[in-house]
Amino acid sequence: MAFRFDIQETFLKAIPRVARERIDRVIESLNEKPQPGAESIHEARKNLKSLRSLLRLIRGSIDDDLRERENVFFRDAGRSLSTIRDPQALLEALEYFRKQHRAHLGPSTPKQESVRAFIEKIRGEIEKSLVDRLTPGTVKKLLRELRAARRRAALWLEGALVRPGNEWELFVGTGLRRTYRKAKNLVWQFEMMGYETADDKTWHELRKCAKALGYQLRLLRPIWPGMTNALVDEIDQLTDRLGDANDLAILRGKILNEPYDPSDSQETGETRRVFLQSLDRRKQELHSEAFEIARLIYAEKPGQFERRLGGYWQIWSWQSKVKDNRSSVTVYGQAGRRRPTGRKTKPEILTSSPS
Repeated sequence: MAFRFDIQETFLKAIPRVARERIDRVIESLNEKPQPGAESIHEARKNLKSLRSLLRLIRGSIDDDLRERENVFFRDAGRSLSTIRDPQALLEALEYFRKQHRAHLGPSTPKQESVRAFIEKIRGEIEKSLVDRLTPGTVKKLLRELRAARRRAALWLEGALVRPGNEWELFVGTGLRRTYRKAKNLVWQFEMMGYETADDKTWHELRKCAKALGYQLRLLRPIWPGMTNALVDEIDQLTDRLGDANDLAILRGKILNEPYDPSDSQETGETRRVFLQSLDRRKQELHSEAFEIARLIYAEKPGQFERRLGGYWQIWSWQSKVKDNRSSVTVYGQAGRRRPTGRKTKPEILTSSPS
C-alpha cells in the first residue's frame, strides 16, 4: 500500500502496518540482484527517512527509550548506505556548473577555460571515490537487522492507552506539533538574525525538519488530498532547494580540504577562488528561495497548524462512520429499526499489535 493511513484502519493498526511496509521496501531495494545499484540505494535511504519521520509522529504513544533506539537504528542503517549515494550527489551538484559553462555563447576567455578545466579536475577526483556497490557482508548484515526491526514494529505501541476522543492527540497531534515547531523556530531565527548569517548546519537542520513534516503529511494525505498535496508540493520545493544547497556546501568543503599541491600556480589558485565564488552565489540563491517558501509553510503557530489538521481528520472520520452506518444498519420488520448493541465504549490498552 501507499505511504498513508487508511480510512478503514485505526491508528493502532495503521502505524505498525505502515512501518512494516516501509521496512519491506528497504529490504526489496537491498535485495536487487546482483547488487543494489545507486538508484535502489537512494530509494532505500528515502524509506529509512520515512520510518524516522513516522517515529517522530507517534512520539506521544511510544516509549521514549524505544523510539530513540529505533530511530538510531534507522539512522545508522541510512548512514551505512551513504558511501554510494554521497559522491553521486556531489557529481549532480557539480553538473549545474558544467551546464552553465556549456551554455556560454561565443568564444571562451582564458579564465573561463581555466574554470572549466578546474571543474573537470574536481569531477575526476569525485569519480575516483565512487563506490558502485556495497560489500555482500554489509548487505547481508543489514538485511538481517531489518527483518528483526520489522518484527519489533508490531510492539511499538504496546501499552498505549486509547480512549474515545484521544486517538489524534496520542498518535498524531503531539508529534505533529513538535515537528512543525522545531522548523518554525528555525525560520523565526532566520527572520530575527537574517537568513544570510545562518550557517550550513542550521540550514541542513531545517531541511531535515521539513523532510519529516513532508513524510508525516503524506501519511495524512487522505483526510483532504487537495490541501495536503498542495502543501506537500511546497515542502518538496523547499527541501529540493535545501538539498541542492547542502550538496554545494559539501562540495565546497571538499575543494577547500584538498591537500596543498606545490606545483599549483598562482593562476590555479585564482581559478579555484573564482569557482568558489560562483558556488557561493548559487548557494545563496538557493537559500534565498528556500527562505521565502519556508516563511509561507511555517506561517502558523504549531498548535494552530496541528488543530487545523486535527479538525480535518475529525471530519474525515465522521464521514467514514456515516458511510459505515449506512451500509451496516440492519433493518427488520416494517418499522425500520436499528438493531441495538447495548455496548459501552471502554478504554483500550494495547498489549500486542497485529502482525
